[in-house]
Amino acid sequence: MRAERGAAVERGAEHGAPGPAPDHETRGAAPGSGGAAAAPWRGDAPATPTVLHVDIDAFFAAIEQQRDPRLRGRPVIVGAGVIASCSYEARARGLKAGMPLSEARRLCPEAVVIAGHAQVYRCFAEAIFERCRAVSPAVETYLDEAYCDLTGTERLHGGPLAAARRLKAEVLEATGLTVTCGVGPNRMLARLIGKTAKPDGLARIEAHEAEAFLTAQPVERLPGIGHAHARTLRSMNVRTVGELRALGPEVLAALFGAPGRLIHERAFGRDTAAVQAREVPLSISRETSFHRDTADRAELEGMLEYLAGRACRTARELGLRPRTVAVRLRYTDGERAAQARSLKVPSDADPVVIGLARDLLGRLFTRRVALHHLGLALSGFVPAAAEQGALFDEAEAGRRAALYRAFDGVRRAYGHGVLVSGRALHLRGRLEEDTHGFVLRTPSLTK
Repeated sequence: MRAERGAAVERGAEHGAPGPAPDHETRGAAPGSGGAAAAPWRGDAPATPTVLHVDIDAFFAAIEQQRDPRLRGRPVIVGAGVIASCSYEARARGLKAGMPLSEARRLCPEAVVIAGHAQVYRCFAEAIFERCRAVSPAVETYLDEAYCDLTGTERLHGGPLAAARRLKAEVLEATGLTVTCGVGPNRMLARLIGKTAKPDGLARIEAHEAEAFLTAQPVERLPGIGHAHARTLRSMNVRTVGELRALGPEVLAALFGAPGRLIHERAFGRDTAAVQAREVPLSISRETSFHRDTADRAELEGMLEYLAGRACRTARELGLRPRTVAVRLRYTDGERAAQARSLKVPSDADPVVIGLARDLLGRLFTRRVALHHLGLALSGFVPAAAEQGALFDEAEAGRRAALYRAFDGVRRAYGHGVLVSGRALHLRGRLEEDTHGFVLRTPSLTK
């Protein structure tokens, strides 16, 4: 297990100095030394699975500091209502993503708060992802991170650490941003080892090191362990991955169903998920925190319908129909609840998605406590062209598609808020509006 911190390699690349020689990861080579001479390539030898995880450091906040030099070295918050991202200067004061702005201002009154520029952030991210695609034939991207499959690329790019160092230098030169890289035998381990090297670091873990590395990690670090799972495990005095392993697959399956066995596999560092270069998003989500926490059923249903309309419009623009609808909420006291259900037939129609979403909200919102946050996500997409209905439904489907095309065209021209459902009209006058519609207070900036 090797880690590099500081910017010795990256700074040299930034200033045009030659980087370290490509290394082929001879065991025991010192980090940054370039390793020993490369072993001869053997075309008949199976390539060792190698994944590079690239995480943009303090994304959103770092971009604002890059765009405005006056913000460098100062605590910066991006978000409205809650923190979407904050600089490392702000994190040193105890701030973190998801924290209400009121609490953040109390902890760090000198912090600079910026509402955010979602389109700018997407442009920066794409510039970074383009450089990832130059080192890997398969790159799986998310909002602020990417997985790159480096398996079998040694002849092109040298060893994985050499490829990662070069990528870090190119990103810094092109965008002024730093990224942290983790290298491992699978996606999960690459991501987890990278977290130990943040910010602006580089670390690698080998397959034989995984079990020892994971033993002391908090259970929340494992993919598949959410808030509810962690709460259940804490009630059993299970807090580390090592303690979780001791439960065994049968106990975990009894606690969490089929995913329990997968969690047990991950606790040993085993992850078979492949890196997939995907054009179709895994999910489309729209969410917001409320300007004032509310238990008003009309306001909640109005906001849910508005979020559903925004998500459905995005799905239609991508030519996708979702099969699964999920609603998640967070109460004022921090307790969370979430539930998902699948449609019998995938649909991008607002009324269909809204109907299921309202039913989910009714099942979830059962406490007499105000809500602080509400979100909706669509997933399980199929191409819109793949929907096959009965012949007598085709005319109706065509009319519906034409209607939504007209709606979406008007919204693109005049803002989404110009056409909203009856319940969402309840929000008018309560929320600020701009050219995009109602101004949401969302940590993901997905307006």
